[in-house]
Amino acid sequence: MEQHPTSSPSPAQRAADASAQMDASGAKVTVSAVRARAGVSMEAARLGVEQWRTQSRQPEIPMPENVQRIFASAWATAVSDADARYQSDREAARELVAAAAAEAQEAGKLVDTEAARAEAEKERAIAAEQEVARLRGQLTEEAARHQGERRLAAEALETEQTRTQEAREALAEARGALAILQEQAALYWNKTETQKK
Repeated sequence: MEQHPTSSPSPAQRAADASAQMDASGAKVTVSAVRARAGVSMEAARLGVEQWRTQSRQPEIPMPENVQRIFASAWATAVSDADARYQSDREAARELVAAAAAEAQEAGKLVDTEAARAEAEKERAIAAEQEVARLRGQLTEEAARHQGERRLAAEALETEQTRTQEAREALAEARGALAILQEQAALYWNKTETQKK
């Protein structure tokens, strides 16, 4: 009986076989690793990996009707509970947002109040600085005026002192002249009295 030679597997089949062997040994199945192990092209390795994954999938088992009904009931209950929790959480979130908005509004009022007070204090400070500048100018003017008045008073005092000194000197001269006249008068009267005798 004549034996026909068996055909060698295709590159994609070799890649699929290599993928199964790698998976069985616990190695990570990747296209690059399969290509290196099977000695095939990258495209053949990709096709082989896809073929191995398709073949290695577990067959789908149809779900019994009673299990489907139980699952549907549980799913509806879960959805209802989730919706109730969502509504509760959304209401709580709304309350938190409302409270935060109220706090923000109060904080805004406080900020506006503080800003108004700061502006008023600023205006008062500016007014106080202007008043201080005005008083300083007035004080400088008063000091200059008083300095001028003191200078005039000193000059007047010096003039009066000079006049007083001159008057004293004139009085001393007058007294000296009067004494001479009195002495001459006394001599004259004494001489006249002597001649009468």
